[in-house]
Amino acid sequence: MEQPELGKKILELRKANGLTQEELVARCNINVLTIQRIEAGEVTPRGHTIRSIFAALDIDIEQWQKKTTVPKGSKKAAQWIFLAFLSGLLYFLLAFWEGFMDYQLTISKDADISPWEYTLVKLGILLFYSCFMLGFYQLGRLWENNWILPASLLGVAGIVICIAADLYLFYLDDTYAMAVMTGKSIVFGSIYLVFGYGLVKYQKEFGNMALVAGIVAILTGLAFISVVLALLGLILLAVSEALALVVLYRAFDKVRNQKF
Repeated sequence: MEQPELGKKILELRKANGLTQEELVARCNINVLTIQRIEAGEVTPRGHTIRSIFAALDIDIEQWQKKTTVPKGSKKAAQWIFLAFLSGLLYFLLAFWEGFMDYQLTISKDADISPWEYTLVKLGILLFYSCFMLGFYQLGRLWENNWILPASLLGVAGIVICIAADLYLFYLDDTYAMAVMTGKSIVFGSIYLVFGYGLVKYQKEFGNMALVAGIVAILTGLAFISVVLALLGLILLAVSEALALVVLYRAFDKVRNQKF
């Protein structure tokens, strides 16, 4: 980690330990002016100085570096994550159009909806959501998150199944519409439980935004699994995916700022 981020982190850790600059100086035998300049990001401390400061804060510097270092990536990885972010935005906007059409079909089977319009919107949802989820698969590989990896792939499989079911009901037979909707609710609920926990595991990399996004995703999953709270689940889903977009952009920002 380089300045000024290093100085800000030392300042944050010092305050978290309830220490003043003078108390930290007494522990690590470093000039108070040096500590002030390091925390202000004005100077880059040498390795032994950093180790002394972290030892005074009772922090294992090697373990800390493993948790905070951005994984080695590539320009291609950054581009893919950004593409996933843009796809997520398009999916998020298109989902409102999809929801409006599905609502019309729910209240009236004779709703005036063009088959071409319905099909294109559904295929657009399939494409953009899949790219969005594959962005999190990329994150799972970069930051070795064993919860996000399967959850993102399950998300792609889930959207394929759900879109196929929607098109089947629209074109062929809506006799089992209620059973299909119940199945979709349970499937996506289960996926979002895993996905949400994966986001929670990113708290150290992306801060409280990942924690909040994960908690909302877990609540979304629980609402869908209950089926009776599926409508609430749709509202939570919109919030969850908006937060997930922020996490995805933060990941892109971390990767692109590496020295490739």
